[in-house]
Amino acid sequence: MRYLKQCLLGMLIVIVLAACGGATPSGSGQSGPIKITFWYGLSGANGNVVQSVINKYNQSQNKYHVTGVFQSSYDDTLSKFNASIVGNNLPNVVQIYDIGTQRMIDTKKIVPVQNLINRDHLQSIVDDLEPAIRSYYTIGGTLYSMPFNSSTAVMYFDKNAFRQAGLNPDQKAWTYDELLAAAKKLTTRDASGKVARTGVALFDYAWLFEQEEAIQNALQATPDNGRTQRATKFVFNNQAGVNWLNFQKQLLDEGAATYSSSSASTDAATAFLSGKAAIMFDSIASLRGYIATAQKNGGKVDVGTAYMPRETNAQGRNIIGGASLWITNQGTSEQQEGAWDFIKFAVQPELQAYWSSNTGYIPIRLSTYQLADMKATLTKYPQFQSAIDQIRAAPTNYSNAGCIAGNLLTERNNVQQAMDGYLTGKISSAQTALDQAAQKSNSSLDEYNSALS
Repeated sequence: MRYLKQCLLGMLIVIVLAACGGATPSGSGQSGPIKITFWYGLSGANGNVVQSVINKYNQSQNKYHVTGVFQSSYDDTLSKFNASIVGNNLPNVVQIYDIGTQRMIDTKKIVPVQNLINRDHLQSIVDDLEPAIRSYYTIGGTLYSMPFNSSTAVMYFDKNAFRQAGLNPDQKAWTYDELLAAAKKLTTRDASGKVARTGVALFDYAWLFEQEEAIQNALQATPDNGRTQRATKFVFNNQAGVNWLNFQKQLLDEGAATYSSSSASTDAATAFLSGKAAIMFDSIASLRGYIATAQKNGGKVDVGTAYMPRETNAQGRNIIGGASLWITNQGTSEQQEGAWDFIKFAVQPELQAYWSSNTGYIPIRLSTYQLADMKATLTKYPQFQSAIDQIRAAPTNYSNAGCIAGNLLTERNNVQQAMDGYLTGKISSAQTALDQAAQKSNSSLDEYNSALS
């Protein structure tokens, strides 16, 4: 009988211990490093550098281990994050592109990095952020996510073609009228009269539209681009937007440009890098790849960069693009600390110099420019300087801080459809095209905002 009681007692202890062990949260009381999951959406060469940053972090310490999980694209990362909320199957850190900011805040599944900055007395990091970059991710005085890979749009041009046409390859900024005249000079024809090289290769991308609105100090949405309170109305169907569409249409009408309906830069980049177009507009993050491709193609194209073109007397500056790192509130406290530790590592000036030098993104930290590696990169690739100077060309205001709204992906698609309709002659005027896009975007915004109330 005593033996039976001892057996039953032993079995009870085993069951209790097993139950306690099964309730232990991931990352708490485990042997080995605490596991941190990081979702990111950069692919190709830049995605490889993301993995390299992860490897550097894991090798730098043994308390945490970050596992990077590629999510196909920026869009897919945001979509999967929202789909995973119901099952609480979220990563500890996630890279989300700029236009996902309001949507991420609205999930209520994130820890604002400002909270951790204040707790750890690390305001010096915030003060060292590039002002244009800091302003985008700061809403209502709160830095919600940590900038990581930041870019802006530039004008790429072939220096060789400019010299041949008698144009100044060192000119930083071009007005619409100046660039239209230049594009005509740059357009050449063969003996049969067929266009051999066009002035500008255009493609249908709303991010470039947003850049041009900011340069002209125009808001995309009210109030204050969603910076002081939730955006309630899109107003991008303004004169600034009309100016940009009409400039592109004039280039096309005068035979000085080609146009691709795709929002991907592939067609325009192929034309530019093969010498069939002298100018294109795209992200500075593409610089390293464009230079490498031009060299592989025999060096016929000498890649230069300048500011995005602008309406005469426009006094604004570009907005930024790219993505930032968000900490979720779904992991254990240890995992949240690990996520924060990884982010602090990734934004160190030394890591930002490595990141920028190997990708083409703008360093987020001002102190990065004091490092030998970054100085060497700027010496080797002086084309970077156009992007840096451009985002510092005017003080920050609500227009150039960038628009924050919950349905920006839908809004961008609407703008792209409107631009395509006008540039292909299906819609009679730029104003009509943008009015239609604004109407659809505002209906979507009302629906989004109402769902949250």
